Amino acid sequence: MQEDPRSGQPKIQRTDANVDRVRTLVHSDRRSDVRIIAGEINMNRETVTDCKEDLGMRKISTKTVP
Repeated sequence: MQEDPRSGQPKIQRTDANVDRVRTLVHSDRRSDVRIIAGEINMNRETVTDCKEDLGMRKISTKTVP
């Protein structure tokens, strides 16, 4: 059974081009979070997180403890 082609946004957003877009945004401002990046490139937050994992990036937070 073959499905008919659908219009609209494709299911897969994690392409090489989108991974490069995420890399560029992260390198321009390393303090930006996933929500801001997703809003700038009109992408799902989970997809941005997956792209960052593809780039080998992870969240590191530090807190000052007295």
